Amino acid sequence: MHFVRRFKKGGLIAAFFLLLPISGAVFGAPDSAEVAERLKLAAQSAKMYQAPVWSGLLHAENGHANITDKDFLLSSPDFSVEREMQATIDFLYQGASKNVCRFPARYYWLKQQLNAPALALDSCPDIAEFRKKAPLDEISLVFASEMISQPSSMLGHAFLKFSGKNDQGQVVSHAISFYTDANTYNIPKLLFDSLVVGKQGYFSLSPYAEKQQRYVDEEQRNVWEYQLNLDAFHRELIRLHILELKQAKLTYYFHSYNCATLINFILSLSGKPIANDVWVTPKELIRNADAAGLIADTRVTTPSRWLFAALSNQVSTEERRAIVQQVKQGAFADNSAQAGTEYAFIRLELARAYNQYAYLAGELDKARWQDNERTYTQIKAARYPEMSLESTSRYNPRYTPKESQVSLATQYDSSGASLVLGMLPVSHTLKDDNRSYASESNLQLFDVAIKTSLRSGKTQLDHLTIFDMTSLVPYDEITGGLSSRFHIAIEQQLTNSLTSTQAMVLGGAVGRSKRIYDDIDLYVLAGGGAGSTGRNGFLYTNIEAGLILREVWDMKSLLSLSRNNSQIETGAHYNSLNFTQSKFIDSTHTIQLDWRRDMSTSSQKNMVAIRFKKLF
Repeated sequence: MHFVRRFKKGGLIAAFFLLLPISGAVFGAPDSAEVAERLKLAAQSAKMYQAPVWSGLLHAENGHANITDKDFLLSSPDFSVEREMQATIDFLYQGASKNVCRFPARYYWLKQQLNAPALALDSCPDIAEFRKKAPLDEISLVFASEMISQPSSMLGHAFLKFSGKNDQGQVVSHAISFYTDANTYNIPKLLFDSLVVGKQGYFSLSPYAEKQQRYVDEEQRNVWEYQLNLDAFHRELIRLHILELKQAKLTYYFHSYNCATLINFILSLSGKPIANDVWVTPKELIRNADAAGLIADTRVTTPSRWLFAALSNQVSTEERRAIVQQVKQGAFADNSAQAGTEYAFIRLELARAYNQYAYLAGELDKARWQDNERTYTQIKAARYPEMSLESTSRYNPRYTPKESQVSLATQYDSSGASLVLGMLPVSHTLKDDNRSYASESNLQLFDVAIKTSLRSGKTQLDHLTIFDMTSLVPYDEITGGLSSRFHIAIEQQLTNSLTSTQAMVLGGAVGRSKRIYDDIDLYVLAGGGAGSTGRNGFLYTNIEAGLILREVWDMKSLLSLSRNNSQIETGAHYNSLNFTQSKFIDSTHTIQLDWRRDMSTSSQKNMVAIRFKKLF
């Protein structure tokens, strides 16, 4: 028996029960209670409730159920994976005939494992409609890249794509997505609701082309499609499970039950070992699928603004300006001395990218855009049929650095030597290796550091960064680009005499960044905010200018100078000069040297630290 090979313990007993005539062909037709009892005994003896697929169907891990809806958990409130299997068998084989429509995936899997009697699955209206609307010859895992500046998209978004031929023989594709309402810039409330209270989760089935257009054209995000290596049984199991989830009340938690967490459970239905991390991000989901050997093929769709910026680096400034004017006038011609060469192909694709971007930005009318696109398509077919653009693997989420990190630093400042232990549960800092992002960025959620003095042994909170977002989008004279920062933290603030006091601060800044060379960025940010020490509140302003160098031998340098006004004390101000040198030993280990000098009209002090980071 198939399930006996999978579950060795109790296999002989399970086989005995399965060899009993459940169908009643020999000893007469048993009643529904007898059938259910035999199935439960067989499942129990084989310990089928321990199967990863069963936990995946329940969205359960370590005995904890992520879905608490009583209509989804039949054993609630005394839930366990074992009791849920017993209750499911009773529900399916002792209940009403329509019960199979509530849990079609559980039935589908149990039938395969137990060779159980068939139920009228095909008579369920929702299943028939879903199969008709969303034919399923192929499932892909899709990742829409992050938008650091938007709370709802700061870690990216993952969803599924169903593709297949409908009854008219047409290939259609649908997006299956789990999400919550996060369209707000009230970051504190969003974090509280999504981390503590929980937000209502929604499932959507929509045409894939509409979803792709939104991400690529409207939001200018890269979209990666990973075709999954699944056989017909597991594809159907996933489709039926989607129907189970659509009937459940789902609660979205940003850190524990998000779009990536839910799909991670769905991928476990493949029968392959899927990692279940403490915090599953969309990128971590892609890496989990890759590690399980589920990814068969990869395809990326690149937004026009991103592609235009990338290709612009391969032509001169004068050439780029000329191509822009040709696109606007509809006068692009591939008749230069380089026609037919790789360089000429880059010019063509640069014109195509700008044509798309200018149309979306409202700078070209539809007729001009369409005429240009026809011209570029004809030139491509005639002169460059064998050439295509390929995205570098460094932007592929399969190969990007992990998004959690722990650090240990030896630090020396005016109070003496100390050890600083830090933990960043998710994402990255400006000091990290950000070459897998389109631009330099910083995203810290609940970054915490504890400082222990080696002189006194006293341990205190160094900082708790609740949320910190910095997006340094390089400004372009043609496509623009705004840099920004938003910050919520409990951290040390300085007085005019440079003594420190812990305070809660909330602030932001805007500015510009410029990529003067491929590996050199300059930026300026100006802003301010408000804070409180618990007894007194205060307002502050700051301005910061910085330089970022991405160097040879996997190194990176950051140099910044900032002026801070009216922090803690009214009228107080001081300047800070910061320098960081990072050496990326490999994809998961970093050695970092930090130096800072704070200077006021009456005092100055220095800090130096050597830090070791591990990403996981």
